[in-house]
Amino acid sequence: MYTMEQAERIAAEYIRETTANWDNKAAMFPDDEYKAQKGEFFYFAFQSAEYVATRDDKYLCYGPCQVSVHSVTGECRLLSVQESLAIDPFGAR
Repeated sequence: MYTMEQAERIAAEYIRETTANWDNKAAMFPDDEYKAQKGEFFYFAFQSAEYVATRDDKYLCYGPCQVSVHSVTGECRLLSVQESLAIDPFGAR
């Protein structure tokens, strides 16, 4: 079973690989409020690297942008906007 820190490293590598060909470079939020565990999954939020660094809305990509990591297998996947809103892992609502 993975820890939050291990899952975060797995998610960061997955985001790096998955978004390598995107127009905007992506980065995960380092803040704890953008990390969560619900049931068997860890959740992490990411955005454009420029937005994460500056929090300037002109760099904001469409979102929410979230990735899940299974706590046992380490399998990662991007969540759709609908899944992100339904799961609401960071208690945004």
